[in-house]
Amino acid sequence: MQIIEIQGAGMWKVFHSVPPRIYACDPNWVCPLERDIQSIFTPASNKAYEHGEAQLFVLLDDHAAPAGRIAAFIDHHHNQTQPYPVGGIGFFECIDNADYAAALFEKAESWLQAHGAQAVDGPVNFGERDRYWGLLDKGFDMPLFQENYQPRYYKAFFENNGYIPFEQILTLTGLTADIPFERMSAVANRIRRDHDVRIERYHPAHITRYAHDFCEVYNASFRHFQHFKPIYPEKVRAFLHDARFILDPELLCIGYFEGKPAGFCLLLPDINPLLQPFRGKLNALNAMRFLWRRRTTQHFRAKGIGFGIHPDYKSKGLMAFFLEFMSSKHNLSYYKKMYLTGVRAHNWEIRSIYDKMAVHTDRIHVAYRKALSPDIELEPFEFLETGKLLLQNED
Repeated sequence: MQIIEIQGAGMWKVFHSVPPRIYACDPNWVCPLERDIQSIFTPASNKAYEHGEAQLFVLLDDHAAPAGRIAAFIDHHHNQTQPYPVGGIGFFECIDNADYAAALFEKAESWLQAHGAQAVDGPVNFGERDRYWGLLDKGFDMPLFQENYQPRYYKAFFENNGYIPFEQILTLTGLTADIPFERMSAVANRIRRDHDVRIERYHPAHITRYAHDFCEVYNASFRHFQHFKPIYPEKVRAFLHDARFILDPELLCIGYFEGKPAGFCLLLPDINPLLQPFRGKLNALNAMRFLWRRRTTQHFRAKGIGFGIHPDYKSKGLMAFFLEFMSSKHNLSYYKKMYLTGVRAHNWEIRSIYDKMAVHTDRIHVAYRKALSPDIELEPFEFLETGKLLLQNED
């Protein structure tokens, strides 16, 4: 057994070679796009590097074949607002060998301690919390795009190496036809009698205004959350530009109350079923095949990326208008199921909103934390009582 550092572009092939060995016989696995993973660990494309560091490792077995991998990273700027410095590990993959897993954890933890971390979160992402976050604990069907999917035996790897469950991340889902659109439309009509409420779908011609208004609502809505990072219009414009080939304007909108930006609703077609045959490689030929499949596929799952209501307008009934927007004939026929991802179990505010949408918990990810210093006392967030949880795809 040997653990090597991934240094330079020429070694990416080694890092990417681990997952296919683990998931070769798993029909539900969809290989993440290799270029997505590489962009996370490229300073030019990830702002976390402005105040952070990262290192990737691969474990070679006794035959010099890649058998495990892990990434370690730390954001020093973010840690300035934390009670103690926390690092992260992510993109962990390992064959079913407890000694290999322990060696990978030890290597990553030693690196983090050398860079000032007193605790470590995992498996998480180096950057955005809306993707590649948490260990899959319930619901082992095909993952959504940029959603972590792992074998069941990983749970023992983490817990046997001192990691404790720290945060629950829920994926909620519902049949589009079951969402109470008609009742919400009646509520929206009552509100229209007294107020000027307008829902505007996204159009590329208005990308600058859309990005500005989105940021105004987003930053006001989420600034009180622990891990909040403000978002800026240039980032929203870049996202909309990069996603232009998969966007559906029927799933993106801004809500205005008396002419002021008051809320947003952002969903995307889930492209994972289209990507599965490409095994993470979206070269020119596969890109053409992907676009053809995107154009000819008749039904998609819709994946919720974000939803927010400006604090000044939370009692104005905007949720009814967003559901009315989502009830278009196009959406009802094209998106049979809708998924709301990245919902923290302890976020009662957003869960109370989603309770009105006839959705249920479809799967659960768990983010773990481990103290690297004896002086650190861990205080996990509140969890759902999973024994009372209805999972329609319970294994």
